Amino acid sequence: MAQLALLSGLDVLIAAYVAGLSLIVLAGGAELGILSVHQAGKPILALVVLVPLRIAVGGHSWLADLIHAAAHRVAARWEFATARVSPAVRDTLFAVITVRAASLAAAFVANLVFRPAIPRGFTVPFSNSKFMEVFAAWDSGWYWDIATHGYYFRTDAQSSVAFFPLYPMLMRAAAAPFGGGERATWIAGIVVALAAYLLALVAIHRFTERLFGSREVARRTVLYIAVFPWSLFLARVYSESVFLLTSVLAVSRAHESRWRAAGFWGALATLARPNGVLIALPLALLAARDRPAVRAFAWRVAAFAPIPLAFAGFSAYVYALTGDPLGWMAAQSHWGYSLGHPPWQQLQRVIAAFVQQGPYDYFFVSDIATFELLQTATALIFLALTPLVFRRLGVALGVYVLVSLLVPLSSNTLEGLGRYTSVLFPAFMLVGSMTTARAHEATLMVSLVFRTLFVIFFVTWQPIY
Repeated sequence: MAQLALLSGLDVLIAAYVAGLSLIVLAGGAELGILSVHQAGKPILALVVLVPLRIAVGGHSWLADLIHAAAHRVAARWEFATARVSPAVRDTLFAVITVRAASLAAAFVANLVFRPAIPRGFTVPFSNSKFMEVFAAWDSGWYWDIATHGYYFRTDAQSSVAFFPLYPMLMRAAAAPFGGGERATWIAGIVVALAAYLLALVAIHRFTERLFGSREVARRTVLYIAVFPWSLFLARVYSESVFLLTSVLAVSRAHESRWRAAGFWGALATLARPNGVLIALPLALLAARDRPAVRAFAWRVAAFAPIPLAFAGFSAYVYALTGDPLGWMAAQSHWGYSLGHPPWQQLQRVIAAFVQQGPYDYFFVSDIATFELLQTATALIFLALTPLVFRRLGVALGVYVLVSLLVPLSSNTLEGLGRYTSVLFPAFMLVGSMTTARAHEATLMVSLVFRTLFVIFFVTWQPIY
């Protein structure tokens, strides 16, 4: 009898502390006569001790019965609700929520603890902005400026015309119902990027499952994109997630022979990034895959007319602003960026320096040596995967991956290469279809370590773009 009273007393004490903690969390505390409930420290510490003690003592518990009954009801309702949600949505939400929660926590702590490597290029318009800053760095300020003030061009300095319009247009549209102010635009940028990220992963999941006939391959594919170290840009104030969504929809619709839809999404992909027009190559190859008659092929290609029209439309706007239809490309030169170099030149330079200096001394060659090596390693991995993409996924997707690598590799710098690879969904589909159980575990562990590191680099304004 005494033991039963002791167990019941422990249950009552635990329930009381849980109730008090709930009051503090939900209502900021309460005055209960002689009892004041405002400080969360004591209930938390008490529960940390009492709950394990109660579990260790064992015996029947009315509190445990209540918890089990409530949990059973919640689980039943959750199962009923999720039964109506497609596997693609469930797998995507699991991947994104788990990875994003850990990533945001690491980014926030890093922003609290570490000083930025350089002065921040802009100020987010929020008090206690440490959390909001984890979503924006480097090019984020340009997208925000375009969404807020529109484009401008300067011949003697960097200007916003170098950035393509789809993402900032979506930011402005999403912020407009809320007044279109600075805060609304920043929040809109985050919401648009995250929504596009989720929708892109759902589209990739469905596309992969259709191609391989396996939900497990599709699940691994979206998980690999979520944990990929450079995918940190997909949920930041950057255009990557919007481009990923539009490009995968363009290709998947072409696979389904929905040519007009493919042309529409291809046009949006063209407006998302400077190299977005490359989406026309896989679409044209998909239109020719079944060797249609000349007239049928011509009709299919005609459905892709929105792609060059979108490119020409933005170029016409740039011409009106700058006097040069390719002024957006000229503007990029103020970042020291140029194309037309041998695509192996930058890779060869980094590999030669690494071999000559040795695997340790190389890192002390320059301040950006580490970042260049990370970009180089990423590019080499994707180049190695490209022949397998041709073999497993076909010529169209293989060509898309290849040209999407060769164009940035033909520049005079390696910056941005990791970010460009984060949207090459055919490579992730390939890895998802080939990974063994052990390789799967290793991929997740290694990727998450580097992803956390890259997030910290981004938040602290290290040279990772």
